Amino acid sequence: MKPLKKVARFAVARVEVLRSVPLLAALGIISTALVALLPRALRAEQDVALAVIVAPTSKLTNISFEDLRRVFRSERVRGVDGARLIALNQPPKTADRVGFDHTVLGMDSDAVGRFWVARKVEHGNGPPRSVTSLSTLRRVVEKLPGAIGYIRPGQLGSQVRAIRIDGKLPEDPRYALRYKP
Repeated sequence: MKPLKKVARFAVARVEVLRSVPLLAALGIISTALVALLPRALRAEQDVALAVIVAPTSKLTNISFEDLRRVFRSERVRGVDGARLIALNQPPKTADRVGFDHTVLGMDSDAVGRFWVARKVEHGNGPPRSVTSLSTLRRVVEKLPGAIGYIRPGQLGSQVRAIRIDGKLPEDPRYALRYKP
């Protein structure tokens, strides 16, 4: 049965029950039911979690949110083995890159651009390298010692593994690296 037919039958079947309910309450019940019947991808304002990734051989298992911010601001941060962490960004203007920049750096795309111009002039440090695709990101993180990046948990593979942020993994509701698309 197509989703719209399912919704229509659900609404018609509930009309008799709703006759005794005030109009605003009935509309609230119907809208809640309609949203519940939509596929998850179509529901508005779903949080998207991003997993911070490292190579499977990396000794890094946890990073603080503040250290993550410092790494992606091109500040020197060392992992547990003493190796310098090297930030790798997703391509500019992608939804995950924009969400990551907003959540971790606290800036929109234009502010990020201005930040890096000022940073380069003042300190000489440029932005983290951006990769052209997720497959490239996974390959580089796997092969480059100290590399750290981010992808959606469903995009993890054997090349990389997720690490914790402040002791939490992406499936934890209190995980810090989430954004609204």
